Amino acid sequence: MWDFIRAHPLHPCIVRRLQDTGFYRIIEIGQLQFDWALITGMIERWQPETHTFNLPIDVATITLEDVEVLFELPVDGLPVAYPHALRDYRGLHYLHMLQRLTGFQPAEETALSGASHLQLTPIRQHLEVMDVEITDDSLPEVIDRHTRLVLLLMFGGVFFPNTSGNLVSLRFLYHLERLDDLPGYCWGAAVLGYLYRQMCRASMGTQRDVAEFLLLLQVWAWERFLQFQPPLPPITPDAPPLPFLPLAWRWVDRRGYGSEFEAICLKTRKYMYS
Repeated sequence: MWDFIRAHPLHPCIVRRLQDTGFYRIIEIGQLQFDWALITGMIERWQPETHTFNLPIDVATITLEDVEVLFELPVDGLPVAYPHALRDYRGLHYLHMLQRLTGFQPAEETALSGASHLQLTPIRQHLEVMDVEITDDSLPEVIDRHTRLVLLLMFGGVFFPNTSGNLVSLRFLYHLERLDDLPGYCWGAAVLGYLYRQMCRASMGTQRDVAEFLLLLQVWAWERFLQFQPPLPPITPDAPPLPFLPLAWRWVDRRGYGSEFEAICLKTRKYMYS
C-alpha cells in the first residue's frame, strides 16, 4: 500500500471519504522503519497460553486501550464478524460482489487464492488506472468504489496481512458495502485479535514468517519500554505541535534515524537475549 500511495497521492475527494470512515489516520501516521530485532525478540517471548510477553522484567501484553490510544482505532461497537448468509460464498461469488461494489474484476481468475482471497497486485494496477480519472466532479459512486479498493489495500497490506504480503480477504467486502457504517465497527478488537493469533502461530512455529500489524507491536513496545525507544530529532522552534492522540504520532518524526537506529537495534538484541 505504501508504495502505491507514495507514487499516487490520494485525491482530496478520496482523502475526505477515508476520513469519514476513520481509516485515514493510519495513512497520516505513515510507514515506519521496522526494528526487526525488537519485533522478533517480542514474538519469541510471546506466551500463547496466556497471550502475554514473558520479559526479563515482568509480563506484559497489548490491550484494547493501547490500540485505541496509539492508533485511534475504535474498540467499541459492532463486532467485525462474518455474516452467516455468506458462509457458502466461494471465489466466483466474491468476484461478483467485488465487481458490484468497486467496478473491478481481475482479468484472470488465477488472481484468486483459495476460496476468498485476492492478490493485491491487480488491485494496485487497477487503482493506478482509476487514479487519473478521479476529479473534483467525480460522482459519489465513483469515489466510493475507489475508496473501497484503497481500503482493501489497507486491510491486506497493513491491518490483516497474509504471510505472502500480497493477499487480502474478500470477506471484508461485506463491511465495505456501507462505508458510512465503518466507524460503528470494533476494528481495534479485530486488529488486536488478528495480531494475537499471528503471534501465537509464529511463536509456536506453525508458520515461518510474521504476518500481522507490526506497526502496532513496535509502537507499543516503544511506548512501554524506554530502553527500546529511538532518539527523537530536535524540535524546531517554529514546528507546530502534534495532536496528543493518537500517540503513534509521536513516532512519525523518528523515521530515518540511521546509525542511531542501528544502535538502538543492537541494544534491543542485547536486552532481549540476555
